[in-house]
Amino acid sequence: MIRNIVAGGLALLAVTAFANAEPAAPKDGKAHRIGIITYAAPGGAALVKQALADMGYREGENVVYEEKAGKRDLEAMPRLAKELVDWKPDVILSLMTNAHIAIKAATKDTQTPVVFWSAAPQETGIIESFRRSGTNFTGFTYEPPAQVLQLRLLKLAIPDLKCVGHLYNHTYPPAIPTRQELETAGKLMNVEVNVQETLRLEDFETSIAAMREAGCDGFVVGPHELFNANAKTIADLALKHRLAVVSVQSSVPKAGGLAAYTPPFERGWPAMAPVIDRILKGEKPTDIPVERGFKSPLVLNLKSAKELGLTLPPSLIDEADELIE
Repeated sequence: MIRNIVAGGLALLAVTAFANAEPAAPKDGKAHRIGIITYAAPGGAALVKQALADMGYREGENVVYEEKAGKRDLEAMPRLAKELVDWKPDVILSLMTNAHIAIKAATKDTQTPVVFWSAAPQETGIIESFRRSGTNFTGFTYEPPAQVLQLRLLKLAIPDLKCVGHLYNHTYPPAIPTRQELETAGKLMNVEVNVQETLRLEDFETSIAAMREAGCDGFVVGPHELFNANAKTIADLALKHRLAVVSVQSSVPKAGGLAAYTPPFERGWPAMAPVIDRILKGEKPTDIPVERGFKSPLVLNLKSAKELGLTLPPSLIDEADELIE
């Protein structure tokens, strides 16, 4: 926790320092070209663009943007990535894992610099190392892995916890390393991890009931858009089966689940601007270490804890960034 706070503080100091610096001069005297690609809807890079504007990168004057949004159409991503690379950007901002995978393939020959936000950059192959990426990618991830935090929270909420379930769908690339991290955390904390492969909405009831039958008192929701889109169903089934559920999606505790450690986008996205600035000034992505120091905000639902008969330690409640009462 101390390392996270220090690293996050250093990252914020870096943002301040770069915000006071002059923007890079365009090589051709015209404008920098920044590409944006996301697997989701357009507009996700608004905080990054605002941070760049604060640093002197004025859209339409010394910088122009081209955005490609997949709108969760996986088959469209290779085409969108190629179109973006063909636009010849100076740097690409990549949001979400499916975008990273597509842009990695599209930049194989051009080696266009890419700044990313990723839950599993090593596992998906976009970097080789956190200290030196070894690729044309650099950016941001979280540390320690959210799974350690999730299991720690469940142990604090349920001191005699012996088994935790895992709602799992292997078809999303970060799901596999997420499962591995959770299983590693389980061994460290002497908690059995009961994995339930869940590929369809119709499987939710069966999977969550099976966790209770296996003796679990809680479960962790893995990363997948199937789960993201059905937070209310997951929260309702968790309460029905008397299970404490933890996720990375704030929609789960807001729908009645126990808690979520959410990605620190509001702080992390603006911090991508100084990295883009460094690349525009000539630094190579492989020479810029991947930032791992931002704290994942905790959303805690005290009403759900009461319904489950849990007495949460005051120290855990005090850690929460958002309380639902």
